[in-house]
Amino acid sequence: MDTKILLEQCQLANLQSGKRITILGAGIAGLVAAYELERLGHEVEIIEGSPRIGGRVLTHRFGNSPDAPYAELGAMRIPSEHKLTLHYVHEMGLSHKLCKFMTVFEESNALMNINGEVLKMKDAPRVLQQTEGGIFSDTRYSQKTRLFAAWLKTIINTIAPGNLRSDFERDLHSHLMDELERLDLDPYFSEDGETIDLSCFLTQNPSFRAKCSQGLDIFLGDIMTETSHDLLQLKGGMDQLIQRLAASIKGSIKCNCEVVGIAVQKDHVEITTQENGQLHTRQSDYVLCTIPFSILRKLELKGFDQDKLDSIHNTVYCPGTKVAFHTRESFWSKDGIKGGASFSGEGVRQTYYPSVKFNPEHGSVMLASYTIGDDAERMGMMSESERFDYVQNTVSKIHPELNAPNMIVDKASIAWGNYKWSAGGCTIHWDDSESNYLAAQRSQNTLFFAGEHCSRFPAWLQGSIESAIEAVYDIVKHKQVAQSTIPTLVPQANSITTIAVSVQVGVR
Repeated sequence: MDTKILLEQCQLANLQSGKRITILGAGIAGLVAAYELERLGHEVEIIEGSPRIGGRVLTHRFGNSPDAPYAELGAMRIPSEHKLTLHYVHEMGLSHKLCKFMTVFEESNALMNINGEVLKMKDAPRVLQQTEGGIFSDTRYSQKTRLFAAWLKTIINTIAPGNLRSDFERDLHSHLMDELERLDLDPYFSEDGETIDLSCFLTQNPSFRAKCSQGLDIFLGDIMTETSHDLLQLKGGMDQLIQRLAASIKGSIKCNCEVVGIAVQKDHVEITTQENGQLHTRQSDYVLCTIPFSILRKLELKGFDQDKLDSIHNTVYCPGTKVAFHTRESFWSKDGIKGGASFSGEGVRQTYYPSVKFNPEHGSVMLASYTIGDDAERMGMMSESERFDYVQNTVSKIHPELNAPNMIVDKASIAWGNYKWSAGGCTIHWDDSESNYLAAQRSQNTLFFAGEHCSRFPAWLQGSIESAIEAVYDIVKHKQVAQSTIPTLVPQANSITTIAVSVQVGVR
């Protein structure tokens, strides 16, 4: 169907029959949906269980001044190919705040702790070859193959959770070394032969990923993004996008309104909330639920079909934990580190340095630990004070300056796996991913769903936004069928591009 015709039909339907829509959750998915629904002529209200908006976008500021240093305890980067995310950055007038995010392996002076030996990141693969031996010293393979494999192991050890590190080790020994030996690896080494361009290698050699176990294959897709040189960030904090979206919405956004039950009826949805210890039930013609399934499955759910309940209960969430230190100064810059990340070892995993400059009068901030999976789960089981001590002790082995008197001014952390309003850092689609997210986004009568768990891009803002736009389209289409004599419209191939254009151009 032509986008212009689809747009005209949607506008006509909305002009004839605007409705009130209740959105559950004030994260990026809920806010984008509310913004677009209002542009199409609907009235919206958002109810949020927690005391704040933003969901898993959480910028922690160390101070109240406008130029106070900050840490991203939630979403912290935007891949340049995530056009929907960038659309809303532009739409909210934040384009001038976009700047490069220097990611892991981009800073050659970043450090790695291997069995107590602190090395520059670029030297780590060769040392790994020497210390581990085994497949990395097997002369059946060329030196280039062995070095490339050592780089792969270094990268995966730095980024991947424990189970996928084991998958890679197994695949490497069984057949991946043979695949590497078959491929021309020269184009993917830097001129000095010290580093590799993994993103380019994976893009140009899909056969390599095809020979990996399914979970590892999907995770390598994420690594392609995480090691990209084209990641962006919002200078001043990712929460600026949240605040601008919220300010653009006319409908009410009510926090501290916890949903405890959802009942799907034939032509409406009943929502039970708890506010100040009191239970309240309201009816809504249309409801968009962006509550993570890790929380939704704990609520009283009625009128859901069994397949939907299975999706809600079986969606897997990966824990994520972050620890940030507000430091007196950016001592790492004396070692030539301008951003990127080090691998601090043990359970701390990645240590990120800011690639934006803070006012030196207010000190600086390092994301001392960023973990996912089993490492995050172990750290999440610690008390906050234990977590701080553990991270400081571990990171100080590569940065002893941390132990200098008054070097750490303040600290902040979050264990998303234990966070009441998400019970997880993100969903993982490491098996049968398409059926997972399609089942997650499937509606129940007039109850619709959105969030990163309902998308092709778990763990990214892009996924939350894409699912929100698809839900908006589905609500409009459902209204059209139910309320109007206009024929049903079906976009070709359910293209997200068609949906995005039809919704975003909207009433402009």
